[in-house]
Amino acid sequence: MAPVTHAGTGPILVVADDLTGANATAAGLSRARLRAVTVTDPDHPEVVAEFAGLFDAVVVSANNRHVEAATAAEQVRRVLRSGWSATLVANRIDSTLRGNVGATTEALVDELARLSGERVVALCVPAHPDAHRQTVGGVQLLAGNRLEDTEVARDARQPMTRSDVAGILATQTALPVAAIGMDRVVGSAERLVAGLTTAVAGGARIVVADALTVDHVERIAAAAAAVPDVRWLCVDPGPATVAMARAQGLGRERAAAPYLLVSGSATDLTRRQLARVRAARGVVPVRPLLDEDGGVDVDGTARRLAEALAERAADVVMLASVLEEGDLVEGPARGRIPAGLARATRRALEESRVSGLFATGGDVAAACLAELGADGLDVADEVVPLAVGGTLVGGPWSGLPVVTKGGLVGDDDTTLACLDFLARAADAARRHVPAATSRIR
Repeated sequence: MAPVTHAGTGPILVVADDLTGANATAAGLSRARLRAVTVTDPDHPEVVAEFAGLFDAVVVSANNRHVEAATAAEQVRRVLRSGWSATLVANRIDSTLRGNVGATTEALVDELARLSGERVVALCVPAHPDAHRQTVGGVQLLAGNRLEDTEVARDARQPMTRSDVAGILATQTALPVAAIGMDRVVGSAERLVAGLTTAVAGGARIVVADALTVDHVERIAAAAAAVPDVRWLCVDPGPATVAMARAQGLGRERAAAPYLLVSGSATDLTRRQLARVRAARGVVPVRPLLDEDGGVDVDGTARRLAEALAERAADVVMLASVLEEGDLVEGPARGRIPAGLARATRRALEESRVSGLFATGGDVAAACLAELGADGLDVADEVVPLAVGGTLVGGPWSGLPVVTKGGLVGDDDTTLACLDFLARAADAARRHVPAATSRIR
């Protein structure tokens, strides 16, 4: 089931009813490999807007659980406007349904529809299975008990005397509600999509779904992402928002930029290392085009390399002068190959993004760093003796994770180890966010 795309192009935007819930939701999004930040003061829209340009997910603590319903509704509208345009919007609610659940949901449904120009329906999945909150038959349970039979019935500020989710919503909103029962959730994916589609077609503006387990939550999100012509507003304590992010390809399932491996080494060891990489990883090999003198045809090679990087058909794109013994170039042209490979690499990187660069062969490694305009290498570690990893310092690709290795360094598995190092470094670089200048004074 392919995810549905929407008009928003910005980050995930979550409006949370309190700070602890905001932090927990941000942590879930972070585990989904999204750079997530919590904003503790919703009354500074400029901060929300700034963070929306820096992070993958912005979770704003509105701290509105116990304010007047009208005040909470207006506040979440302001937050949404501040963080627009958002790819996915969520209303993070209390898992025991205390607070302004109905009022904030209605406000966000209306405001999101106005901003996006799309049909907006709230997908309310109040279950938080890992915290022992479940929804069965539209009834919210805490460790298997109805809310009115638990200590939240004696809450000092808002005692919960009922546990039917639709009824709780109806105390603050008149939006039509439809239910997706457990029989649909545990049935086939097609039947679950059909149930959600029917609910939307029937005019529901809020769909409440049962869930007992994390798998149920993920099934609901995946099915919702496959429903055409609707933008969902997630209404949940956090897990369904994370599941929807993944279902829409915004988390770990999102295609990452490939790693670029450039080899100018002709040694037998290097050929064995490259063969091991091709056997163990998804690799698109790119053979350099040669000019009439036997040197690298930079223009043609750069085009071929850029196309391979742009297609993202594999984890690794390998530009190698020698993959087999028959690829060896003899004569004066052999000495010009490292510079040609480096120049083609630079031109390809001007068009396509990579997650990291691995260069093997001393000459090609030096040529690549020079072509990329780096002032130096911020060395992080020695992956194996004489194979060094770090990040570029200076130039247009400053901060790019890089590993350099000599052609006669290591054993057959060394290049695989270097790519593993690059993956860890790239993940750390991805999670780094430039310092934000707070405008609060």
